[in-house]
Amino acid sequence: MPLPANVAHLLRRAGFGASNAQVATLAAQPWDTTVDQLLDFSSAPADVQPAFLTDADTADWQREYMLQQWWLDRMATSTTPLQEKLTLFWHGHFATANYKVTDMLLMYQQNALFRANATGNFRDLVQAMSLQPAMLLWLDNDPNVVGAPNENFARELMELFTLGVDQYTQDDVVASARAWTGHNTLDDDREQYHFYPDRHDNGLKTFMGVTQNWDGPDIINFILGGDATHKQIAARFIAEKMWTFFAYPDPESDVLDDLTTAFLANDLSIHDLVRAIFMHPNFLSPQAMNGLVRSPAEWVAACMRIVNITAEDANPQWWMEDMGQQLFEPPNVSGWRPNDYWLTTSRLWARANWVAYLIWQNDVQDSLSAITAMTVTDAVQAGFDFFGIDSPSAHTRSKLEDWLTKQRADTNAWTNWTFIYLLTLLMLSPEFNLA
Repeated sequence: MPLPANVAHLLRRAGFGASNAQVATLAAQPWDTTVDQLLDFSSAPADVQPAFLTDADTADWQREYMLQQWWLDRMATSTTPLQEKLTLFWHGHFATANYKVTDMLLMYQQNALFRANATGNFRDLVQAMSLQPAMLLWLDNDPNVVGAPNENFARELMELFTLGVDQYTQDDVVASARAWTGHNTLDDDREQYHFYPDRHDNGLKTFMGVTQNWDGPDIINFILGGDATHKQIAARFIAEKMWTFFAYPDPESDVLDDLTTAFLANDLSIHDLVRAIFMHPNFLSPQAMNGLVRSPAEWVAACMRIVNITAEDANPQWWMEDMGQQLFEPPNVSGWRPNDYWLTTSRLWARANWVAYLIWQNDVQDSLSAITAMTVTDAVQAGFDFFGIDSPSAHTRSKLEDWLTKQRADTNAWTNWTFIYLLTLLMLSPEFNLA
């Protein structure tokens, strides 16, 4: 049976953490059983379009805040957290921002697409993504017409979404841009995709050495299926990016070999790739155990889950931009960078400012009140248990015990609320900020 610490690690990476009771339950069964349960989304809550997205009295900026809250609540409460974690991954991979799209209904529809296809076939996901209005508007394929081809989507489709850098030529970009002409949004309704045959370039185009009358979706089918070499390149590119998201950056070549093989074995099944990641021996290596910093969205969702508060009460959207990650607003087409990207004084200060607000909300007040009757050692351990910190460092433990000892000895301290301040320190501890 797996070690509880390994199960806790899995639940942090495949979701947003878990209670000690959940960890103990899953540690009593085989590892592959737990992995398969995490990949089973049959119990997922229904993804129903929120009514506020079509409320004429709600401004788009309000819809954005409300949809951010809606998604964070799903992350914190979902019975299938891996589905939300993968939705977050795809949001960063196919990075689309509302500051240009300016339509939160379209941003929600893209979010729903990522959720519905989180572990489906990668080629199918790319095909669906390419025809969604949010992407058409974001990467300027909406005005892409014969005679004036726009290269933005054609380039990023290869460089950022499927193959990586240096895997195509400028001639390939031009040919692909011509292939995607006519794939626009409806002239009188930008929220609808529409193909205009009269705006499509029907001339011969040479793409990656093949000359024919290419259409946009043909480009995706060729890269991700029709040509074995490029399919292999794409599989390795996605495997590396997903391993970096779930395990640690810069995976070894043999790790990528294993993952690429698993990804290709069932024709680019995302399910099979994710399963291979969690089943790989290196996923439980010391490097993986200490390899990632929680992104703001992951950290906020973990905090909300533990203290059992809704986003409407917690209002994390007011601070998340300063933390470095505002949902539905990635900084550019390449998305957010991981790890040290989050570790700046201003971004950590934003986390502290949100916690300072959070701990005084009514739903949080009694979270650790039971520690008032405990010894210092037991109280600190109770805090670790409450936050699922299974392997605190000796340094963190001693600092918290010293602090609590001094608080209890200080006659001027507000001792009845010491547990509130301990919540703050635990949420800001290095261990809780690691995934």
